[in-house]
Amino acid sequence: MHQSHHQNTIELTSGQVRTMTVETLMEHFNLVVKGYKVRTEDIWNIVVAASAQGQTIESAANQLEKAPDPSTVRLYLRSELIDVTTLQALEAACNAALVAHLPPHIRGRRHKVAIDLTFIPYHGQAAKDPNEIRRSRAKSGTTHFHCYATAYVIKKNKRITLALTYVQADDTLVEVLERLLSRLKALDVRLKRLYLDKQFYCVPVIHYFQSRHPALEVIIPVIIRGKQGGTRALLRGSKSYRTSYTMRSPQYGVATFPVGVVCKYSKGRYGRHGVEWFAYVLLGPVRSSLHQIYQEYRLRFGIESTYRLMNRVRARTSSRSPGLRLLYVGVALTLVNIWVYLKWAYLSWPRRGGRDVQAQLFPLSMFKQFLLEALKDIYGAVCSVSLPRASPAMARI
Repeated sequence: MHQSHHQNTIELTSGQVRTMTVETLMEHFNLVVKGYKVRTEDIWNIVVAASAQGQTIESAANQLEKAPDPSTVRLYLRSELIDVTTLQALEAACNAALVAHLPPHIRGRRHKVAIDLTFIPYHGQAAKDPNEIRRSRAKSGTTHFHCYATAYVIKKNKRITLALTYVQADDTLVEVLERLLSRLKALDVRLKRLYLDKQFYCVPVIHYFQSRHPALEVIIPVIIRGKQGGTRALLRGSKSYRTSYTMRSPQYGVATFPVGVVCKYSKGRYGRHGVEWFAYVLLGPVRSSLHQIYQEYRLRFGIESTYRLMNRVRARTSSRSPGLRLLYVGVALTLVNIWVYLKWAYLSWPRRGGRDVQAQLFPLSMFKQFLLEALKDIYGAVCSVSLPRASPAMARI
C-alpha cells in the first residue's frame, strides 16, 4: 500500500495486486520448480494470467513476449503438483488458500451461510475413475459434469467463499454437507442460519438436519412438482402463510417438515404480471417473517452469484484431469476472495457500524486488468505477429 506525501490518499497498484495473488498461491500449493530458466513464480504467473482472461495456459502464455513456454508450464503443473498430490490434499490446499486473506470478524462469529453446487460441463470420458463425473440435467450439450460445492458468507454485501469440496458421482448430499460444515467448524465460523440450494431439497438432507442439527435454522427452497397435487397444491390463496408438508421417497422414506409459502405480486416487473409463489422448507427455530426469508434467500442466490464471479476468473482446459480442474476452480475462488479483501483493506474508510467500502472504485474487471498489466510489465506483451513472405511449401521448391 502506498500513501502519497502530498495528498491524504492510499494507492493500490497492479504490482501489489499481482504480488499478493501469486504469493498466496505459492504459499499454499506444494509446487516447487527447480528448472534452470523457469521459477515457481513463473508457473503461477501464467496460471494467474490464464485465470484473469478465462483462457487456457496456451493462450495466456502466447500473449506474453517473454513468458515460459506453455508446454513447460503444463508439464510442471502436472508432474510437480497434480500427479503427486491426492485430490484430498489438493482440496485441502485450495481451502487453505481461500481463507488466506479474510476481512476481520469472519472467524469466531455467527453468520448466515449459503451452500451451493455448481456443475461445470464436461465432454468426454473420465480420466481414471468413472466416479470423477457426476450426472445431472442436460446443459451445454452434455449430462456429464465436474461438480463442486461451496459454503460462503455474505458480509456487508461482499461474498466470501469459506469452503470448497469436489463432489464425485457416489457422494451423497449429506456427505457433501458434512464436509463443508466440518470445514466451517475448523475455521471457527458459527452458523446463524444456513441457506441451501434447491439441489438439497430431498428426504435424506431434511432427515439429517432434523436428527443431527435440530436447533440450526435451515432454509431450502421447495421444488414445485405435480399439476394440481404434490407441492403445487401449496400454491393457493392470496397471502403468504406457513404450513407443513410431507415428502415421500420410495428409497428414503417419509419426511414431514414446516413450509413457508410466499405470495408475491409482480405488478409488471420484468415483464411479468400476476401472482408468483415461492415455497421454502423451514427447519429449526425460524422466526423471521416470510417476507424477510424471501428477501434474504434472493440476496444469497442473486444474479452476482459466487459461481458467476468464479467463472469470470477461471482458467480453461481441455484436460481430463480432475485434479487440474479442481485446481483451476480453487484458484478462481481464491482470486475472488483476494479481490474482496483488497476492497475492504485498501478502498474503505472506518466508520461507526463498519467500514465504508468504496466498491465502485475496484470492480472485478479492474482487478483482472491489474493482474494482466503487472504480468505484462514482467514479461512484455506480444504486440505483433509475422508471416514469412514465402509459404513453407514454396520454400521447399
